[in-house]
Amino acid sequence: MVTPAETKLQFKQKLTGSASEMLKKLKELHNELKSMEQDTIDTNSFSAVKKELVDTAIVNHKDKGVRIYAACCIADLLRLYAPDAPYNKTNLKTIFRLFVNELRHIATPENTYYNQHFYLLESLSVVKSIVLITDLPNADEITTDLFRNIFDDVRPQQAKNVHICMSELLEHVIMETSSLPQEIVDIILSQFLHKHKLDNPAAYRLACDLGNHCADKLQRYVFQYFSDIISTAGSGELSAKELSDFKTVHQLVVELNRAAPVLLLNVVPQLEEELKLSDVNVRSLAVSSLGQMFAEKTSQLASQYESTWKAWLLRRNDKVPSVRIIWLESLVNLIKAQPSLAKDLNEGLAERFLDSEEKVRSVACRIIGELDYETSLHHVQKDTLVQVGHRCRDKKKSVIKEAITSLSVLFNQAYPEIENGTQASLSQFAWMPSAIFHALYVLDPEIQTYVENAVYTTILPPHGTVAARAQRLIVTFAMLDDKGRTGLLSIFRRGVDSRAAMNTIMRLLKMQADAAGKPEVEAIEKKLSDFFKVFSEQFPDPVKASQLLHKYAKVHDEKFRQSITDCMDSTLPVREIRKAGKETLSRLENIAPATVELFSVIIQRICLTVLNKEVVSELIRNLGGVTENRQESGELLRSISLVYPSIFEDHLGEMISLLRDREATGASDTLHTLAGFAKQFARSLPADSQSKEVIQSFLEAGTILQATHATIVLASIKDNEDMCQEIAQTAVDRLEDTSPHLLRDLTILSQLALYTPQVFETVSESVTKFVVKTLLMTNVPEEESMYDATVDWVEASELNEYTLSKIMGLKVLVNRAIVLASDQVSAQEAARPLFKLLWTLITEDGELVKEKNSSNVLKSHLRLSAARFVVKLCNMRPVYERMVSVFDFCRLALIIQDPVFRVRHGLAKRIMKYIRKKELHARHLAVLFLAAHEPELEWKKIIRDFLAQTSRGQEGGNKLMHNELTLARLIHLLANHPDFATRLPEDDATGPHEAHSINDLNLSAKYIEFYLETMANSENISLIYYIAALLKTARFSNLHEPNENLYALSDLAQYLIQEKSRSHNWTLTSHPGQVVLPRELYSLTASDVSAEISKKSYLSAGWVYAREHRGKAERKPRPAQERKIGQAAKRRSRSASVSGDDEDVSEPGTPAPARATKRAKKARTERAPETPTRRMASRVAKAKATAYRDIDSSEGEEDEEDEILESDEDN
Repeated sequence: MVTPAETKLQFKQKLTGSASEMLKKLKELHNELKSMEQDTIDTNSFSAVKKELVDTAIVNHKDKGVRIYAACCIADLLRLYAPDAPYNKTNLKTIFRLFVNELRHIATPENTYYNQHFYLLESLSVVKSIVLITDLPNADEITTDLFRNIFDDVRPQQAKNVHICMSELLEHVIMETSSLPQEIVDIILSQFLHKHKLDNPAAYRLACDLGNHCADKLQRYVFQYFSDIISTAGSGELSAKELSDFKTVHQLVVELNRAAPVLLLNVVPQLEEELKLSDVNVRSLAVSSLGQMFAEKTSQLASQYESTWKAWLLRRNDKVPSVRIIWLESLVNLIKAQPSLAKDLNEGLAERFLDSEEKVRSVACRIIGELDYETSLHHVQKDTLVQVGHRCRDKKKSVIKEAITSLSVLFNQAYPEIENGTQASLSQFAWMPSAIFHALYVLDPEIQTYVENAVYTTILPPHGTVAARAQRLIVTFAMLDDKGRTGLLSIFRRGVDSRAAMNTIMRLLKMQADAAGKPEVEAIEKKLSDFFKVFSEQFPDPVKASQLLHKYAKVHDEKFRQSITDCMDSTLPVREIRKAGKETLSRLENIAPATVELFSVIIQRICLTVLNKEVVSELIRNLGGVTENRQESGELLRSISLVYPSIFEDHLGEMISLLRDREATGASDTLHTLAGFAKQFARSLPADSQSKEVIQSFLEAGTILQATHATIVLASIKDNEDMCQEIAQTAVDRLEDTSPHLLRDLTILSQLALYTPQVFETVSESVTKFVVKTLLMTNVPEEESMYDATVDWVEASELNEYTLSKIMGLKVLVNRAIVLASDQVSAQEAARPLFKLLWTLITEDGELVKEKNSSNVLKSHLRLSAARFVVKLCNMRPVYERMVSVFDFCRLALIIQDPVFRVRHGLAKRIMKYIRKKELHARHLAVLFLAAHEPELEWKKIIRDFLAQTSRGQEGGNKLMHNELTLARLIHLLANHPDFATRLPEDDATGPHEAHSINDLNLSAKYIEFYLETMANSENISLIYYIAALLKTARFSNLHEPNENLYALSDLAQYLIQEKSRSHNWTLTSHPGQVVLPRELYSLTASDVSAEISKKSYLSAGWVYAREHRGKAERKPRPAQERKIGQAAKRRSRSASVSGDDEDVSEPGTPAPARATKRAKKARTERAPETPTRRMASRVAKAKATAYRDIDSSEGEEDEEDEILESDEDN
């Protein structure tokens, strides 16, 4: 093999002369050197130039060209001599100082010698001659300068190959050095700080490259860097500067994890240790940092550091709320980026919704709203979202606000898929509006504003076409549960009330302006001020609201009046309505900025952006079509007619036209809507003959429900008595118990009795006689035999028309009495026989027929109807309330313990409805406490919640003391309860006589405990105790009632109150005021008698001992034969025959205790087989009630609803 001849350097000149001469020579030398290859050169020929190039005169020459060309020539020599350098260490130090200085100019591409600077950079990186710097003694300074200069000089606009060369250059140094100066580590890591990252992205990318390419070498330096700083955390409390540095370090860790996670091999365990330190600041930073690190999209940190992941998850239970909040705030990005971790995160998130700290619960709710649709659909469990729904009724308003906002945002995101019927979206999100509306039942004005804001801005936003807005309203309404629908309608109702209020304010302000300078202005101003005070009660801070309304009154002008009026104009397009609202707020912001917050709420309420003429027209069009929304549109229109009937005034012609088309669907909904309108705006109904004929046609050809609503409409039309008279006479002429039209005719008559009483009175005698004598007092055997004898209840939809006719017959009589209530004489005349009929039904188990052949189903429904009708008659009608005697009231109360669940449920629901609306006498509240032994625990809970809510709703300082005096009314009911009979001495032959058994007292104690559980609090417990003690200074007003029962129950109540006070650390103090017991129940005894009674304890010593020692030893159950048989259940037993004892109950003249004593003696002597007592009957009924649970899953919640919005069953 022939070896090629070695090439010798041809350059022979001396590197001296002027700058230009030297530059020319150096260029020539550089051009020759860069063309030479290492394998073919004679290195001996470089001896002269090699020495000259490192001469101080050249290296430190003032001319930039001389220096850079000299540097390039030296770089060429290093390439040609590689791997051995042709210089000693002193020369090399000079050379690399030159290189470092010259590389600074790479940052300025516009300089004359930029190509030479790049050549130098490229040569050092490609040839790797830069690594020679690592062999120099004490070269840390030069090396540090190199790194500093490179990071300072790198720019985003530089060519990519420049960045590559820079990266490779520094990588070579890092990989070859035995020890990297700490300052270099600082320089590299500082590039990851957020500020530097923004200032010079190119430097950040360069640092990222070094971190990833040199990870093995840099890991220990990074670890040491963080270890030195983090170790100070465990040495005690951090100073302000240390804490600032500490935060910077953790920010750096997060950025490193994002850019070069491999550098953190030993740092992550350090962060895990920080999670366990006692310093809150350290734990907070560790939780935040790890949360961000786990949330990196490509991160595998959770799987790589499983123990760290588990330790981080445990911080959700940190003892400090702020740490728990930081943990929560990490979840949004974590769930989005790492869906595989969602299961662990859902579990932790769900726990925080129940956190004891308000702020933690609030943040937990807020972060749910920050999730996007896809994440919340696929990676958040429905149970977790449901927890947010529960927080809509949290005790703290900040939590409620966040929960409502988050749910409304998620629903808004999901709506397009919900509208399309996507099953996954329906399951995950469709329930959310209902949960939001449930918050309204907290009955707090501030929470109501949260819900309203969600409705008007997010749930039902005022965007899109009319069809789209109507469709969204229909879809949303269709998804709501019963409470949700009632909630939405209550918002519409509040809007109606607010518009009426603003119209009143506008009118008063105009009157005030017109009366300026006149004497009557003061009266108008007072009226306006009083109205402001009333109107302000709707807002969270009534006092402030009233002040702001007065401020507004001072700036009110015609322009404000017009814009506010436009907001309430249902005929305007939504665009114009919104514009008017914005203009109003904009002007207020300039003129009276303090009022903007209040008027934002008012404008939102009064603006007709959801319900207006456009939307209603669309809904009516849906009724007449065959669209899939027809049924929902009908339900919605019916509901709207209950709360906002006036909006239909411009649509009456459309509805009548729809009714004319016999082929069109939606007639029932249209009639229902018209009926709702007719009840309030009768004068606006169309009175032309064609319209009346169309509506009348539904009396015969329509369904029973259609006939009902058609009758209401016809009876409400002005000057339509002749047609109504004809309708009434036709119905009366057909009244027969076997008539196929019986139910229809009675339904028509019941509505005529309400809406055209003058017409009904012409036929009332015939109707009453038929209902009482023919319909109620007799049975058609074949009709009664339709029901299974073993069944005591079926739903109304399953009743045959004959049974429904009997109930409707009762309703006709009740409706007539309701209309006559305004005339006391007529009312008493009509109600006296009606009440006798109702009391007979209640007492006789729903049986009126002499042959006693009514089915159990019929009797249950008649019993319930009778009880409900009594309550209905007493509703806001004092004349009828006074006709219900104390004895009668006790009979009514016992229905709450009926063996049939649906009977006791129906009565309790009716009582709660009227009490909530404050339309019933206070004594009816006591009836609900008889549900203490209710076997259906869910229903009992609903009653308990209602009672607790009623207790909270009583205004402080209420002089009437309804809730507290209810204890006196309850004790009266218990004292006369058939199961609380006084025992006679012969019953205690084996021991000392005690008037009341332990079992009796235990059962009665449960009623009183139920009362205390719902009504007592630290503020009124002393008053309740005073009332309980006061009862021992009184006697029953009825001399035949058992006073010994009263005193026993008084002692029992005092004992239980003291017991509760001890358990709750409440202080019992003497009540300073006077209390007047209900006079219809109690009379005061003589002082000497009351003193003697007060000294005596009427409680069984055995009961007191057992009570004080309960839990220490279980009491053995008493033998069945020793249990007292209550006669209340005997009336409720399912036996075929009725005893004479039952018959005498309907005789009002017989004193109650006489009958009770008679029964008690009979029970003691006969010792009949055990029959369920009234308190036991409810338990027996449990098995029957279970079958009815699935009738309406939401029924348990209905009692909370403001039922003024439901279909008027009072018609």
